[in-house]
Amino acid sequence: MVVVFFIAAGILLVVLQTTIFMPSPVSSFSPDLHYVLVAYLALRLDLLRSLLILLPLVCVLDVLSGTVLGMHALSCFSGYFLLQQVSSRLPVNELLYQIPFIALSYLIVSWAVYHFLEFFTPGQQAAWIWWKMIIHTIFVAGPAYPLFFVFDLLQKFSHRHFLPHNKLRLRSDNRRRRTT
Repeated sequence: MVVVFFIAAGILLVVLQTTIFMPSPVSSFSPDLHYVLVAYLALRLDLLRSLLILLPLVCVLDVLSGTVLGMHALSCFSGYFLLQQVSSRLPVNELLYQIPFIALSYLIVSWAVYHFLEFFTPGQQAAWIWWKMIIHTIFVAGPAYPLFFVFDLLQKFSHRHFLPHNKLRLRSDNRRRRTT
C-alpha cells in the first residue's frame, strides 16, 4: 500500500509542478517538488519500494514537462542514489540536518545533468546561471520540511490495515465443541 499511496502523491506533485508552478519548461522560479519526494524516498524507504515509486514518477514527469526525454529520469535516479549514499554515512538522521544535503545534492545533480546534456547536444540547453540555480535550490529546500511531514503522515496512514487481520481469520474448529 505504501507504493500505491506514494505513486499517487508523486503524480499529484508532478501534475502540480508542471501545470501550476511551471508556466514554461525553462521557468526560473518553479519549484521542483518531485525532487523532495526523491529525497524522501532515498532517506526513508528501502531500495525496491523506492524504485517502484520512482519509475512511474519519472515517466509521467518526462512526458508532462516537455523537455529532453530522459533528463528527469537521469536527475531523479542520480539524485536518489547520491542521497542514499550520503545518508548512509551521516551520523545524524534528523531532518533539519538533512535539508542542506538535499539542497546541495539538487545543485550537484542539476549541474551534472546540465553538463551531461551539454556534452551530447551542445548549444541546445539554456545557459547555466548560478543565481537562478540557487533560487531553484532554495525552492527545493524550502518546502522540504512541510512535504516531509506530509510524506511521514502518508506513510503512517498507508501502514494501517484497512481490513484487520484478526477479523478476516476464520476459525478452524467448531465454537460449540468442548475443550477438555
